[in-house]
Amino acid sequence: MEDPQDGAGRWWDWGLLARWVVVNAAAYVVVVVGGVTLLASATTSELASDHRWVAVVLVAIIGAGFHGFVLGRWQWRILVTRIPGLQRRHWVIATLVPALVVWLLAIAPGAVDILAQGGDTLAAFKNGFIQAIVLGPLIGLSQATTLRDHTTRWRWWFAANLTTYLLGAAAYEFGKWALDALAVSKEITPAFPLLGFLIYGVWMLWVTAPEATAVVRPSWAGQGRHRTADPDIPD
Repeated sequence: MEDPQDGAGRWWDWGLLARWVVVNAAAYVVVVVGGVTLLASATTSELASDHRWVAVVLVAIIGAGFHGFVLGRWQWRILVTRIPGLQRRHWVIATLVPALVVWLLAIAPGAVDILAQGGDTLAAFKNGFIQAIVLGPLIGLSQATTLRDHTTRWRWWFAANLTTYLLGAAAYEFGKWALDALAVSKEITPAFPLLGFLIYGVWMLWVTAPEATAVVRPSWAGQGRHRTADPDIPD
């Protein structure tokens, strides 16, 4: 798709799509391994049993922290190749804050209950991250506002995350059903959300397409004389 007015290039980029899928998949591994390492201790189990809400807050901070600072920063490194003006701290915060809310209210309580009962720490954190990685509605709304000054399609980022949420959750549930039916090891279940990452990547390419970003006039464009720093320099 070429835009004859601004000369923008094609919106599709196989390399960028592959990097997006790899980054999201790699973040899954890092968050799970990091979370399990931090939580796999007798002290954590005792805390989950004796001080449940303290443990809930701790798990939520760890989960959301990894989600924001690992996944958020890695996603930003890809997005900034198409949107140079996107500031890293804005994107990380837009990822971290809603993730913290959801981990605190929806994911951490269940994980702590599993830990308190002596359940599998790996399963608790793995399932929690699978839920968090596809938390489309809330995270999508937060991130979309960050893209508002950079692409005319910023509202569609909410749809991108919602689609990822629905497809990722459906694929994960189908995966569990299929593995139960076929009596296959459940260790490969996390591979199913890769479909969600792929759909997410296609949306990313479309929302950040050159024809959508080239015509945007950022809100700070008319305030250039009041700024001492170049707004196009990423944070």
